[in-house]
Amino acid sequence: MMFHLEKILVPVDFSDSNRIAVHQAGVLARHFHSEVTLFHVNEFPSFYPLGGPLGYGITSMEAERAEHLSRCKKELDGFGAAELRDVAVQRLLCSGDPAKLIAECARDQRSDLILMPTHGYGAFRRFLLGSVTAKILHDVDCPVWTGSHLTPAASRPLDIRHVMCAVNFGIQSSNVVHWAGVFASELGAKLTLIHVVLESPPGLPERYMFQWHEEAHEGALERLRALLLDSGVHAELLVVSGGDVAQAISAAAKEKDAGLLVIGRSCAGEEPKKPGSHSYPIICSAPCPVVSI
Repeated sequence: MMFHLEKILVPVDFSDSNRIAVHQAGVLARHFHSEVTLFHVNEFPSFYPLGGPLGYGITSMEAERAEHLSRCKKELDGFGAAELRDVAVQRLLCSGDPAKLIAECARDQRSDLILMPTHGYGAFRRFLLGSVTAKILHDVDCPVWTGSHLTPAASRPLDIRHVMCAVNFGIQSSNVVHWAGVFASELGAKLTLIHVVLESPPGLPERYMFQWHEEAHEGALERLRALLLDSGVHAELLVVSGGDVAQAISAAAKEKDAGLLVIGRSCAGEEPKKPGSHSYPIICSAPCPVVSI
């Protein structure tokens, strides 16, 4: 199985966590011979100091906007120079709505992966896992690699030795398992499929608890085995119980020392690519980066 990662899109907000994301993109690009696009969406500040026609030292909004864009372009031109050394890079700058323009850029560039932290600073605080990330996850077709708490130790994606893939048996499950499988195979990493079953269905009499758990676990294992056959990948299987799906997956990923968690963006019966109810909690609580398929 071949893993194609020709184009990586990195939204840029110039934060420290964003620099780590750029470093990750550079490492992946060198390995997969990818092109990296750094994309900054400028949000022109609306604050003006007192004094002068539009504020002290400001002769016109157009002049101030041009100067602001010039500063952004200069910062973008130098951003990630060290992290992307020997990598094919293009840098794009535009103004407007971040979520809309990032999604459009991903489509125009035919990106194979969007790699972004889930927080920023200043006007880009809307990068917090909320409206911007929600729209990107909903609108784009390509996988999205997110890290809610990126650290320098998390900037070595090729050192991943264990990929965990959370399966909800939704309509995207086969694609999710296949992506996780070929990525793990490319890195020579171990792959584990995990599914979380309810601790107990609401209203189930206590005398039926043990039988229900046994049947639920065995049924989930059978469905996971079928997914493996359908996807053509090899993996260990893990079925756990938990009232909180995100916390159960996070605990398992931490216990198994997973370096990457792969999840789907839809639940059973939902439209493809629509973020499921557990997606955001999983991304926020995961001890490692998360790729949403």
